[in-house]
Amino acid sequence: MPKIAQRKEEIHQPYWATVIRGTPGAFQPIAAMQATTTLFVSTATGNLAITNMDGSSAFSSDSIYRILAMRVFLYFRGCAGTASYGGAISDHMMYHRAMSQLYWELKVASKVEFQAMTSYLPAGGGLYGDVGSDTTVFFVNGMPSQESICKLARSISLPARQGFQVVCNSIALGAANLVTDINALTAGEIHISYALDGLILRDVL
Repeated sequence: MPKIAQRKEEIHQPYWATVIRGTPGAFQPIAAMQATTTLFVSTATGNLAITNMDGSSAFSSDSIYRILAMRVFLYFRGCAGTASYGGAISDHMMYHRAMSQLYWELKVASKVEFQAMTSYLPAGGGLYGDVGSDTTVFFVNGMPSQESICKLARSISLPARQGFQVVCNSIALGAANLVTDINALTAGEIHISYALDGLILRDVL
């Protein structure tokens, strides 16, 4: 169907990509956690649990995207195994590892446009709770509220067909190492993903 000349529509739509998801022995889209993972560059699309992009590294056609916010989603459940510095792996341990060791970079045209640690990019939704015996230890990346998300002081525009990527860096904290612990899991469910949130300006068909 041909597009309508001189007409475009603007809609609010988040776009996400996944660092790692699944259970031990069945992780996607990578078989094992890496110290550095590049997102939004995979050509494997069609799996909403991994990404809702319909292409890699850029938006299709003449779509323009204006990034207004960013989020990091974390999920750990039933995690078991031997931790990187000994002892048993637990869910709240994995949350703490991810919060303190994951750092994110948005690159546009190979230039770094934004850098932040996970605690700066709360999900603004999802699971929220504590370990029960100690209510100061939370299972969450920020409060589950839209008011708590990272809203950019100035939007970042991605021009039509402009290449971009997000780099996830996992940096060990002392003897604690998230990469080692995820790859040592013998049981559990995990999900780590990154979302760009904003407005897309696209052709009207």
